Amino acid sequence: MTRSDMDKAETDAKHILNQLGSLSSFLTGMDPGTEGDACFTMPLTIMKKAMSFDVSVLYEVCNVVDNWLILEVARVFDPQGYREDLKEGKKLILDLTRTDGIYINEIKAFSSRKVSCINVPNEGCDMMGFVYLPESLGGGYLFGGDYCGQESRVRDYEASVCEIMCNFLSTILIKAQLEKLAVYDSLTGLCNSRRIKEEATRIRNRFARKPKAIASVALCDIDHFKAVNDTHGHIQGDMVIKEVGELLSTSMRKHFDVAGRYGGEEFLLVLDETTGPEALSMIERIRKKIETHAFPKVDQAGKPIPGDSLHITLSFGVAENRADDSPCDALEWISRADRALYRSKHDGRNRATLWSHALDEACVETA
Repeated sequence: MTRSDMDKAETDAKHILNQLGSLSSFLTGMDPGTEGDACFTMPLTIMKKAMSFDVSVLYEVCNVVDNWLILEVARVFDPQGYREDLKEGKKLILDLTRTDGIYINEIKAFSSRKVSCINVPNEGCDMMGFVYLPESLGGGYLFGGDYCGQESRVRDYEASVCEIMCNFLSTILIKAQLEKLAVYDSLTGLCNSRRIKEEATRIRNRFARKPKAIASVALCDIDHFKAVNDTHGHIQGDMVIKEVGELLSTSMRKHFDVAGRYGGEEFLLVLDETTGPEALSMIERIRKKIETHAFPKVDQAGKPIPGDSLHITLSFGVAENRADDSPCDALEWISRADRALYRSKHDGRNRATLWSHALDEACVETA
């Protein structure tokens, strides 16, 4: 190696090390709620630009069945279109017993749980790293790059950098997933019960600083949900809960509203800067949206049955809280919404009721 080649290698190594420092800052500053493959944007860019790969690719490990590895192409940077076989969303089924072929580094990296950098002339990734995740958190990723020529040119320090990035990503992803599990419901992706109660408390505590603050909560429940489970099975019931969660989530106003799974088939919505009547109007739109929505029926394996669906309804209870009108604490606030929900169910379900002192008095008289 000539002196100029050595100087260039040293400069390249220093540049990549600087990129690793930036990557560390980027990953540690990520929001736990960020989608899993979003954290690979910078590593893939380092592969493409700092290491000069023609193509960089990210695979998600979907499953392993006997000796077959199933991968999905999650992200690919291929501006020149060198790799027609790598399209985002495409699934690859690889034979783990093969010792050659264009996917040899994918197989070796997965099998060894380490970086593999066997030279693959022309098509075929020349370096591939494995990002470990426990199966309960997703199963892991593979990411690497392809020099689309005869020589791989993978240097030892580049393989080391790839290994370091894999370890970074594994640590950050596991941490983010565990943090996400602590605050989000695993079935619906909404805030879990503890987190949504904390949100209601946070909004209520803000009243001390904002004397004109106002907000509302809505508690809702899937009508006759036990009948769904008894008639169609618990897999169908879970699918209904998940889809209701998605419908509620997409109905929330960004920066104002938060939805959470309160427990079982109940959901709690926290609507900031919203009066009771405004909340009731908003909830009515959501109620009608769900009433007319076709929920796909699924078989015992959870696969949709073509052309078959079922309809469900929700009952709602809404309660307002005002800083300037005898505000109640978060526990009582949610309790008022619960009492209004009870009235909706008592009056025939598939409706929304706004809490009032008169409603409490009527409940006492009924009792």
